[in-house]
Amino acid sequence: MKRHFDLAYPLQTVRWDGECITAVSDAELEHALDVFQSVSIGKVMLAGYHVEEKAAFDMHAESRRIGAILRARGVKATQHHSVCPSFALAGTSQAPVREHLFRAIEFTANLGAENMVMHAGRPFGHHDSVRTFCGLYLAEVERIGLDALLEITAENLREAGEFAKGCGVRIALENIDRSEPLCDPVLLPRLVDRIGLDNVGYCLDAGHAHCAGNSVTAWIERMGRRIFTTHLHDNRGPGKTLEDKSPFIWPQGIDEHLSPGFGTIDWRAVVSALRNASQLEEVTFETGGWPVADRAEGYRLAIAYWRAVEDMAD
Repeated sequence: MKRHFDLAYPLQTVRWDGECITAVSDAELEHALDVFQSVSIGKVMLAGYHVEEKAAFDMHAESRRIGAILRARGVKATQHHSVCPSFALAGTSQAPVREHLFRAIEFTANLGAENMVMHAGRPFGHHDSVRTFCGLYLAEVERIGLDALLEITAENLREAGEFAKGCGVRIALENIDRSEPLCDPVLLPRLVDRIGLDNVGYCLDAGHAHCAGNSVTAWIERMGRRIFTTHLHDNRGPGKTLEDKSPFIWPQGIDEHLSPGFGTIDWRAVVSALRNASQLEEVTFETGGWPVADRAEGYRLAIAYWRAVEDMAD
């Protein structure tokens, strides 16, 4: 493995205005790409192409257009973070779940991204809040049992994984620890193992682990060579989160999405674990650069810090 990882940062191409998904202007997109390329960032993270909410544009046409713009600029998408259901309530058809998954996989391929990142335990339908769909999940577990729900979810994602193979896409399930269903250190590995496909693995989210009081390096060891991509960001830890005994917590204020170095994650240990346990050649940050007025300078500072961490690791 290379001593230095290739680095990718988020590129915003769409917005959610509370009612529908809208595209950013071409001028804004080109400016962001200019900034990235001025500091030699050639890889990006994309998000927001799915059919769970209304869009102001045709998703297939727009995702193909964005993919073409990136190719023309010599920029590669490491991942597309989509919003997808993974199960419908038992006794109803699972076909709409799979159809929505297939569409998001196609959008990922259109964008030129190798990985589609998603959360594992979202029920089918539009939900006003995480709290709402967590409640639906808990009611479904009470009704049919956890093992039955895991199998329904695994079968849907197995079908999606098979479809994704034909599109050249991998599905990366993100750890969200105590904030959403089927995303914690116990259930997420059980789900991935039950799916049993080489192209269905993990997106390591370091910040989610840390703010829930879990070990980032333990997650890396558990995910191992099935870490397909990452969400690296920092925070100052769980605070009083661990005192909450409810099934799910919403860590408002502690999932800070800080640039690495501004929180309390041991990034040298993270780099060492990624080198030893994974096959990653690149890491993706789910945050911007350092908080300075000049955006390009903020990325330069963030990259310089990360390179120093890599050089001091091991």
